[in-house]
Amino acid sequence: MNYKFLGFFKKSKILSGLQEQASQILEETKDLRKHFRKQHLLLESFKNDIIKAILEDRLSDLHPYCDVADAVFYYEAALHSSDSVSPEQLEALEIIWAKIDNLLSLVGLQVMRRAGGNFDPRIYEAIENRDDGAAELLVLQVVQPGYLFHNLVLKPAKVVVGKKNHHIEG
Repeated sequence: MNYKFLGFFKKSKILSGLQEQASQILEETKDLRKHFRKQHLLLESFKNDIIKAILEDRLSDLHPYCDVADAVFYYEAALHSSDSVSPEQLEALEIIWAKIDNLLSLVGLQVMRRAGGNFDPRIYEAIENRDDGAAELLVLQVVQPGYLFHNLVLKPAKVVVGKKNHHIEG
């Protein structure tokens, strides 16, 4: 009977040794997680620095593309303000925009020029809010086009915002 009693204590020593090893492994795992989180944050910071450097380097190359798109945008706005715009002129303008959008996408640019989408303060700058109390705002009018460069905001579009049911006044 004494042997059974001593055997019981031997098993408990083995179990306590396993528990110590398990807690040690858990601590090491927690340390590894902290280390990986730190590494992830450092890599994200490094990636953002590289993207910023690329953007600054290519910024001067992108200005001519933005200038052409701006010119067509303001020409379109002038046409729409005129009473004598024909459907053929509007159709030709849409063809030009399709070609400009295609050209801009080749260099990683996207022009934000259309009204009607939901307002996102990360990519739009509201210069007028026609409905201050509205929970969900809609872009009613684009006053100045904005640009995204590989989904990073190069220049926010300046817009007029309001409720979904609000109509643009002349």
